[in-house]
Amino acid sequence: MFIINRKDFASLLIAFSFFQFGILQPIAIMFNSQNVIAVFTIITVILLLISSQFFVRKYVYLAFGAISLLFLSSYFFFKSSDISLLIYGEFLLKSFSLFLIGSFPFSTDSLKKYFYHFSIINFAALSFILVSGQIEEIDYMRFGYALLPTLLVSLYLFKEHNKIFNSMIILSSFTMMFIFGSRGPLVGLAIFLLILLFINKNMKNLNKVLAFLVLSLGFIYLFLFNGLIQILDYIYFDLGFDTYSIAKLRMMVIDGLAESSSGRDTLYQSFINLIVENPVFGNGIGITNKLWDVTPHNIFLQILIEFGIVGMFVCIICLVPFLYCQYVIRKADNQLFLLFSIVFSVSFGRLLVSSDLWLRPEFWLFISMTINSYLLIKAKSRKQLE
Repeated sequence: MFIINRKDFASLLIAFSFFQFGILQPIAIMFNSQNVIAVFTIITVILLLISSQFFVRKYVYLAFGAISLLFLSSYFFFKSSDISLLIYGEFLLKSFSLFLIGSFPFSTDSLKKYFYHFSIINFAALSFILVSGQIEEIDYMRFGYALLPTLLVSLYLFKEHNKIFNSMIILSSFTMMFIFGSRGPLVGLAIFLLILLFINKNMKNLNKVLAFLVLSLGFIYLFLFNGLIQILDYIYFDLGFDTYSIAKLRMMVIDGLAESSSGRDTLYQSFINLIVENPVFGNGIGITNKLWDVTPHNIFLQILIEFGIVGMFVCIICLVPFLYCQYVIRKADNQLFLLFSIVFSVSFGRLLVSSDLWLRPEFWLFISMTINSYLLIKAKSRKQLE
């Protein structure tokens, strides 16, 4: 009889939840609806609750209460009240569901194993969309960000599996993401590479120096000697990949960031004006959605727009203990720290240039898993001292 323990089962479902945004895209295209992902998320939550006999960690209740109070305050005190309730409902369905999923006990080895397996399935699902000619059915931003986790996992576990196979996955994932995705995933890739090369506890100092030299030389070639535009011109003109992503990258290099910002520069100016109007307490959750039907496209701008300087100050205060949690996790389990770095790079990299703080599920998964792991590590330490 096949038996799976609770930690292994939770690891399986947590890994699936992280990769489901890519894995489920063929099904979403078939039904012409992204609600498929919401259905699977609800099923995942129910399965984990049944597995744990409906036990939920205390910090989940506290987080739910604090965030609900925040939305309630926004509803009563700001003019964005009506839209804030809609965002709250979507937050509960999309983001807080993954916050809850990340609160169940898991094991590092199982999580690493399932991250790798699902990264391959994710690659296969997205490759099928491309090869079958359905790439137009999926938003180019969604395609690139959905492929990014596979690329990061393959880089992280490069030495632990077949190197030839992993090299093919890395090269293919990057190529598809670069040509058919948006520019945003490149930010997530850069964040993870910096963590992997310079914050990774297992990375030797000599290797860090070599990595710094290689990255420096690469930067000089790409940006000072116009290597990037040469590569883009070869892909665009010689190979014939005149995709939106390549066109935007060429525009960014040739004409500057503002010209290729897809109107973000104008939006950012409007956002700054909004911050100036109410700099102390902000304008409430969802104000940019109400005024312009857009998200703030940057997590720091969003905090200032919605909560002002006071909100930014509170976030900085909360960031200090959160960084300490990451330090404890890295010290106790570097492998788990790097797995978290993958989730962080995908979510935070996207929040720097697009999306919405409240509606980025992977970001809330990362927060929950960090708190969960820190509490488990501390509990284990106390037991060892008794």
